Amino acid sequence: LIEGVAFMHAQLVAHVDIKPENVIIPTKGGRLSIIDFSTAIRLKSEEEKFRGIVGTIGTTGYVAPEVERGDAYKPIQADLWSCGRTLE
Repeated sequence: LIEGVAFMHAQLVAHVDIKPENVIIPTKGGRLSIIDFSTAIRLKSEEEKFRGIVGTIGTTGYVAPEVERGDAYKPIQADLWSCGRTLE
């Protein structure tokens, strides 16, 4: 999961809805897949990784606290929070 999310982030894509239902784990070998990019955010530059955005996207219980509160948040960092909740 972490490798896939790191790859996504290197491509300037934040998923913003990482949760168990959006992670497919193969039964025998193969690679884990991250699905459902319907709410993903394509960042325009590296600098945008560090800017806050406002809006509630994601699934309750898996989104970062600042997202749930409706505060400005950094989508890359919010994805990392969601990874932690998903792996918990």
